[in-house]
Amino acid sequence: MKRRDFLSLCVLAGTATPQSLIEAQETLVTPSPAKPDSIKSEENVEKTDVMIVTPAQAKVYSQGLGEAHILVDGERSGGAWWLGEFRQDPGFKTPLHFHYQQNEQFYVLDGVLSVYVEGKWTDLEAGTFATVPHGIHHAQGNLGTKPVRFLGSGNPAGFEHFFAELDKLTARIRPSDPQFGAEVAKILVRFDTKPLGPAPPRT
Repeated sequence: MKRRDFLSLCVLAGTATPQSLIEAQETLVTPSPAKPDSIKSEENVEKTDVMIVTPAQAKVYSQGLGEAHILVDGERSGGAWWLGEFRQDPGFKTPLHFHYQQNEQFYVLDGVLSVYVEGKWTDLEAGTFATVPHGIHHAQGNLGTKPVRFLGSGNPAGFEHFFAELDKLTARIRPSDPQFGAEVAKILVRFDTKPLGPAPPRT
């Protein structure tokens, strides 16, 4: 994820202070001292568009045991990244899997999000940020008794389309159905993901 994209995520998540954002922005836009003949012309300076997405503009999808509100998709970010706000109810759990290209980020807003990574389950409480690079085996879910809310994002974009397909699946099969996991795995392989079976039990 580019630095300015991460700063945008921090603003949404409330992890960056105004002063730190000012300092970071100055770093991004202030050119380093250079000889006159090596200074870039204005045409070569990368420009970005302002992006404002309201809750009403989010694409909302059922996850069976929760909801996904996709605020930024690949169309909005030019394919660079995606961002959503998620609610996962008790009992929600992804299969163990990894992404071939996507790097994934989580910022917990409320409740406890449990993540299986590096061979163990770790509980992420409100205010905790985590990132899982591509190729890392992982799973995540709500192993508690209360709903969890978090911001989830990935780069590059593309995986956000999985949630629309999951919504269609939950309209015809309940998460408690024995076939649900196998059907989810069939969808995941279409979106830069290798399913590895059920998430390991918590010991």
